[in-house]
Amino acid sequence: MSLGRETRLSAWIERFAAHFAEEGIPLIGGRILGYLLVCQPVERTAAELSQELEASSGSISTNLKYLVNVGLVTKRTRRGRQAAEYRINEKAWSEFVQRKLNAIASVQTLTDDGMRLLSGDPERAMRLRTVDHLYGWLSAELPALWERRPAAPK
Repeated sequence: MSLGRETRLSAWIERFAAHFAEEGIPLIGGRILGYLLVCQPVERTAAELSQELEASSGSISTNLKYLVNVGLVTKRTRRGRQAAEYRINEKAWSEFVQRKLNAIASVQTLTDDGMRLLSGDPERAMRLRTVDHLYGWLSAELPALWERRPAAPK
């Protein structure tokens, strides 16, 4: 790959990490995810990730543990090789998104409970009604949307 492409990929990894930081994944974790999505070869050791991402080994180690625990990254050890290798777990992304959609839909249960608590006080319930209405709509629409998701590319 040309140096220009590598520079653009580095910038893309930063944008990817920033997006997932807003989703609750630490910035270094997002960088690891972005890098593992595009690196060649597909597996990297923690030391290689530390060098490539210019991050401390402790930060890489902590974030790899987190990413392995949430299932987005897999860890593999091989006989005769001292360091474990990590790779992206493509199959886990749909589970990751499903959990996020379930969390969005579950807000409607909370707002519905709040609406019942305020049933005799429409003035206090007005703000909550707006949020309840939005999440009620999302709860109704998300299952059908999820069922229409495309199959993973081969």
